[in-house]
Amino acid sequence: MNNTLTKNIIANYIGKVWSFVSVYIFVPLYIKLLGIESYAVINFYAVILALLFFADAGLTATLNRELARSTDKKYLGNLLFTMERIYMIICLLIIIGIFLFSNIIATNWLKSTVIPQSSLALYIGLMGIGISFQFFSTLYNGGLMGLQKQVLANGLQILWSFFRSGVVLLPLYFLPSLTTFFVWQILVNGIFLLITRFKLWELVRTQMTYAFNLGLIRNIWKFALGMMVMGMIAALNTQLDKLLISKMLSLSDFGYYSLAAVFAQSPVIITTPVAVAVVPQLTRLIAEHKREELVKLFQRFSFFIASVAAAVSIVLFLYTKEMLFIWTHDPLIANTVNVTAKILLVGSTFLAFQLMPYYLSIGNGYNKANIKLGVICIICIIPSFIVLIKAFGLLGAAIPWLIINVLATLVLGYVLINKFLGGEFGTWLLKHTIVPCLVAIVVGYVVYYLTLPFAHGYYVLLYGAVTGCLVLLLNVWVHNKLAPDDVINLRQFLPGARRKTAGSSLMKEAEVQEQE
Repeated sequence: MNNTLTKNIIANYIGKVWSFVSVYIFVPLYIKLLGIESYAVINFYAVILALLFFADAGLTATLNRELARSTDKKYLGNLLFTMERIYMIICLLIIIGIFLFSNIIATNWLKSTVIPQSSLALYIGLMGIGISFQFFSTLYNGGLMGLQKQVLANGLQILWSFFRSGVVLLPLYFLPSLTTFFVWQILVNGIFLLITRFKLWELVRTQMTYAFNLGLIRNIWKFALGMMVMGMIAALNTQLDKLLISKMLSLSDFGYYSLAAVFAQSPVIITTPVAVAVVPQLTRLIAEHKREELVKLFQRFSFFIASVAAAVSIVLFLYTKEMLFIWTHDPLIANTVNVTAKILLVGSTFLAFQLMPYYLSIGNGYNKANIKLGVICIICIIPSFIVLIKAFGLLGAAIPWLIINVLATLVLGYVLINKFLGGEFGTWLLKHTIVPCLVAIVVGYVVYYLTLPFAHGYYVLLYGAVTGCLVLLLNVWVHNKLAPDDVINLRQFLPGARRKTAGSSLMKEAEVQEQE
C-alpha cells in the first residue's frame, strides 16, 4: 500500500502535469482564436495575479504551516475563521484598487496597436474580480495541502483548471473576445472558491462556535509578515521582467516573451510537486528534532529534484526551436523566442534547485535570508532590466533573470543549509546538484549528436523521452555508487512493486516516519 508521502507526490505530480499539459494544449488555441496581443493581455492578468499574491500577508503559508503542526481543532477553526475575514477585506481592496487604476494602466502602461484603450480598461477591471476570487481560494487550497489532503486539493485544482482554461474555449469559439474570457474566469473562480471553502471547513469544523480573534494572528505575525515580504520579493523577482517588458515594448513583444517564459517554466512546474509534498514531513521532522532523518530526507529529495530538473532542462534546451514549433505550429514564434527561451530555461533550472533550501527555511519558520537577498536582487536587477531591454529587447530581460537565479541558488543554499543542516552544503551542492547536472549534460549531448543525422520534426519527442529516461536512470546509478549507504531503488516507485527494507527504501522510510 502506498504511504501518505507517496500519494501526495503522485497527486501533486498529476496536478502539475495537468497544469503543464493544459498550457501546452490551450495556449496555441488562445492565440489562434484571439491573436498574440489578446494572449499578451491574458498573460498580463497572470502577472498581476502573481504580483498581488503578496497581499495575503503570508496568511496562506501560515495556515498551511499551522494545519501541518497542530491538531487542536478549536485553535485551527478560530484561526481559519479569522483569516477568512481578513481575506475578505484584502480582496475587496484589490477589486476597488484595480478598478480605480484600470484607465491609467490601459493608457500609460500597455501598448496595443489593435485593442482600444477603453476595452483594455474594461478587461483590467474584470481582471480585478477574477484575481480576487482566485486569490481567496488559495487560502482554502493551502489549508487542504497543510492537512495533507493533497489528493483532494489537486483533484479540485485539476477540475478548476479544466473549466477555467479548457472549457472556456467553447464560449470563445462562438464569442471570441477577451470580455468572454474574463467573465468566464470570474464565474469559474467564484465556484471554485465556494467548493474549496466547503471542503476545508468540512475537515476542520466541530460543534464549537468560532470567533474572530486577532490574538491568534499576533502569535504568528512574525512568520506571516516574513512570508508576506518573501512573497512580494519573490513575485517581483519572477515577474519584474514581464512587468517591464509590458511597459517598455509592444503587446505583441510581451506576448512572445510570455510564451518563452511559459515554455521555460517546465523544470519548476515538474519539480515543485515533490518539494510541496515533502513540506509537511520536513516540518514534522524539524519539530521533532530528528536531525539525522531530516538530513537524509532533504538530501535525497534535493537529488531527485535536481535530477528531474536537469533531465527536463537539457531536453528542452537542445531541442528548443523544434519543441516551440511543435507546441505553437508557428515558425515565426519558434524563431523569435528560440534564444530567449533557452536563457530563461537555464534560469528556471536554477530556480528549481532552490526549492528544497527554500522549504527547509519555511519549515524552520526562518525567512530573513530570503528577504535580504531578494531586496538586494531587486535593487540591482531593475536598472539591469531597463538598460538591457532597451539595448536587446526580449533577450535583455532574460539575461539578468538567469544571473540572479544562479547567484540566488548559491547564496541561499549556502546560508540556509549551513544554518539548519550545518556541514551539509558541500554535499548538497556537489553530489545532489552539480553531479545530476553533469550527467544530464553529458547524456543529453551524446544523444543529441547521435540523432543529428536522423529526421527531426516530431521525432524530437522520442529523442527527448529517451534522453530524459537515460538521465534519470544514470543519475540514480551514480547516486547509489556515491552513497552506498543511502541506496535508491527505482522499483519502489513502480505500482505494486515489492518494497525493500527501510534501510534501502526512501518510500518505506517515509512511511515509517509518517506512522510515528
